[in-house]
Amino acid sequence: MNVWENLKLKDIVDINTLIDIQDKLAKLVGVPTITVDTYGIPVGKSSNFTPFCKLIRSSEKGRQNCISCDRQAGLLAIQEGKPRTYNCHTGLIDCVAPIIIDNYFLGSVLGGQVLIKGQKSRDSIDIERISRDFDIPLAQLKEAVQYIPLVPQESIQNSVEFYSFLANYIAQLGMSRLTQERLLKQSKEKFELEQKAKKMELKTIQAQINPHFLFNTLNTIARMALMENAPQTEELIYKLSDLLRYNLKNIEEFPKIKDEIENIKRYLFIQSTRYSDRITYEIDISEAIMDYRIPSMIIQPLVENCMVHGLETKKEGGKIKITGRLVSDNEIVIKISDNGKGINPDVLNLLHENINGTLNQYLGIGLQNTHDRIKHYFGERYGLKIESIPDIETNVYIYIPCVNSL
Repeated sequence: MNVWENLKLKDIVDINTLIDIQDKLAKLVGVPTITVDTYGIPVGKSSNFTPFCKLIRSSEKGRQNCISCDRQAGLLAIQEGKPRTYNCHTGLIDCVAPIIIDNYFLGSVLGGQVLIKGQKSRDSIDIERISRDFDIPLAQLKEAVQYIPLVPQESIQNSVEFYSFLANYIAQLGMSRLTQERLLKQSKEKFELEQKAKKMELKTIQAQINPHFLFNTLNTIARMALMENAPQTEELIYKLSDLLRYNLKNIEEFPKIKDEIENIKRYLFIQSTRYSDRITYEIDISEAIMDYRIPSMIIQPLVENCMVHGLETKKEGGKIKITGRLVSDNEIVIKISDNGKGINPDVLNLLHENINGTLNQYLGIGLQNTHDRIKHYFGERYGLKIESIPDIETNVYIYIPCVNSL
């Protein structure tokens, strides 16, 4: 979706500043000026309008016709891709310059309200029809029409250039303001992500207390299990040792998918041993994606959520399934499923709304942190998608681009 699609001129330009600039320039150049949105509705007030046009807009019917005419003029200018002149609904010559930002139409600058010498006279204005159509006294129209300027053709071209200048200036003001807002938003998001990263780093440091002692102890226990003829215990300890070593080492920010999957296998082996026949798992990852890169520790928090929040209370038949495949030439989807208790619909709505911080009390930091990291690395197009039916299944989809190296 275009970033401008839901924006209006008043959202990106201070209206008081706009009207001040419009007034000063209109008086300096001596031409009537009005700025309107994409629907032809004025943004602020008009500047330097002729008595005739003020009188037309004093009638509700006349005002509505002016709005419709201004809207059509803006659309015609967009179709031609440049400022232009046009005949307004009362027969006057007007000018229009579209306000365009990032190829998106946000409104127009209009004005003119003149007749060209040698082409039309003031008598050509059908004031009797206008009086009937817009309920305006004929006597007032006869007086106001005498103030309509009669100008040479080159004066119209000068007016077009003036309106074009003002439209471009408004577009620059809007772009400058939105750029500042973007930078502020990016700074805030970066700060929040850095704070989360610091918290995760602290937890990692806490987990790394004397790792050599931990590994040596685990190896000693494994050798004792071997001597005591307990091969399953020995394998379990070695899996735990490899799992801890991989997580603590964590030297690659973007390891290969196959390395992350191998680590997940160790984790699931330990958990399935722990829960005996209560929980099983299945992993089906396409060979086509194994050598692509993925941010480290993206999959494991999601699998841990399956265990802790989905299956831990399930007495039998619990299952986790992990699949991964290409969905296009340059995108990958990895799906983590479980048949546990699911996610409450209200919590799921919070997930979809992506409300920062609210989810931690329900699902821990894993989901939100993972989603934020993916978007931070790859952009808004990527991240997590979550589906859940309470007491039946939960599916978490990871969408990432195909990355060979970073």
